Amino acid sequence: MPETHAAPVLYTQVGCAESAKVRAWLTEQNVAFSERDASADSEAAQALAATGAFATPLLVVGPEKVLGFRLEALTAALDRANTET
Repeated sequence: MPETHAAPVLYTQVGCAESAKVRAWLTEQNVAFSERDASADSEAAQALAATGAFATPLLVVGPEKVLGFRLEALTAALDRANTET
């Protein structure tokens, strides 16, 4: 049975311009993802800290983490996740 991967998780904060860019880009690319606002949700903030990152935006795709709005890294992480399924 093939392994299924959870949808990517995007950690954001209110007022973070980079978070807005990643959110918009993922939406434009029709990527299904869940968003966790670390500035408004203490559980999301704890989950973000547990990744070892303390800044946003952070996109978690399976075992990979992409910090910031870095298109090449975002695309590569999503592509790798798609080829693993």
